[in-house]
Amino acid sequence: MVRTCDYPGCSNKDVADSPQSFHRFPVTDVALRKLWVLALGIHVDTKVEKIKLRVCSAHFSDDDFLSTCPGQRQMKKRILKKSAVPAPQVNKTVGLTEP
Repeated sequence: MVRTCDYPGCSNKDVADSPQSFHRFPVTDVALRKLWVLALGIHVDTKVEKIKLRVCSAHFSDDDFLSTCPGQRQMKKRILKKSAVPAPQVNKTVGLTEP
């Protein structure tokens, strides 16, 4: 099964050699979860257990990701900062559907 980005209007797919990374919906940080709920247009009363969404990296800025420290090897996987919240078309990349 191919996973697609759950951001409204985005059709990016999580496939091999995809230029995007995919990031899970936060479930433990209540304040951050509320911000993601608003950003994705999810009803505020939706049970957390029912939310198994992923959002692609096209909806985050480069500043939303952790960077490596000098002298460290490049990270293989892009990791979001704990404060990152998705937004519409932050990084326009191949495969992103234009409204």
